Amino acid sequence: MFTIIRPIAALALALLTAIAAQAWWPLYRPDWPVPAGFVITMAVCGLVVGWGFLGARVDRRLWMTVFAAFQAVVLTALLATLVFGIREVFAQGYRRRFREPMEAVNGFFDFAASWLALALERDILVLLAVGALIVGVFVHLLHALFERRRLSR
Repeated sequence: MFTIIRPIAALALALLTAIAAQAWWPLYRPDWPVPAGFVITMAVCGLVVGWGFLGARVDRRLWMTVFAAFQAVVLTALLATLVFGIREVFAQGYRRRFREPMEAVNGFFDFAASWLALALERDILVLLAVGALIVGVFVHLLHALFERRRLSR
């Protein structure tokens, strides 16, 4: 496998995540404009998962790469939930809304459950599924082209 496929997979998943973040935010805060920090943080989560997970699992079989892309989208959503959940716990702790450590732990899981419940909106799921399919096919085709070029030498 080529090392160039990892950054390509990372950029493709980061782009999908940035597009999905712009559709995801209005479900969370309908009256606020989409902040750039939210989109950038989501794109960085997609970049990390694309580099570490999707780029390492590109295979010669198309269905396996598409399956890995679907898994990468789910992992990106879980990583973003972790990042924003921890951020919310620290923000609430700074405001002294949590009196005990267990309240912070429970608050993290409450925030994570509410965050992931927003992703169960049908339009978001369709966007993520079609995006994962496109990213998987794109990465697989590029990998096949690079592999053909390498073997022709």
